[in-house]
Amino acid sequence: MITRSPHFATTLGLRVHDTRTNVTVQPGCCCGLEDWREWLDVADAETLWLGHDPSPRLEHADEVVQLWPDSIDAQETPSGQPIEIVVGGPPGILRSVQEELQGFLSLTKQWATRHVPTLAEDLAARLDEDLAISAPLPGTSGQHAP
Repeated sequence: MITRSPHFATTLGLRVHDTRTNVTVQPGCCCGLEDWREWLDVADAETLWLGHDPSPRLEHADEVVQLWPDSIDAQETPSGQPIEIVVGGPPGILRSVQEELQGFLSLTKQWATRHVPTLAEDLAARLDEDLAISAPLPGTSGQHAP
């Protein structure tokens, strides 16, 4: 099973963890949470920019995508064990990410309502717009409320 969660220690992006193999891929710098929807392109054989330092790497191999934790540069053969994601898997994984982001947005709005009530609606709307949280994902119907 693969779990995903926003990772806030050194970078702000999606951290991917395979609970079966215990391999974790940290987001590289320059690969922020605002780019989470780009993972949808994986199903179309796109290669994503996953940042650097660490430098995760994505490779397409038949019906799976191998996600390697780190490599020095794009020309280096990655070492260690990759996380394998079925090509059609990202939309389902991203629905879970979207649900987590909706929860974050809801909590942010609650916090702002208590601390800066006049800005709460604008803050929530801006976060939703910048992170594209409520926009429907392909294969879903309707919009999700924050």
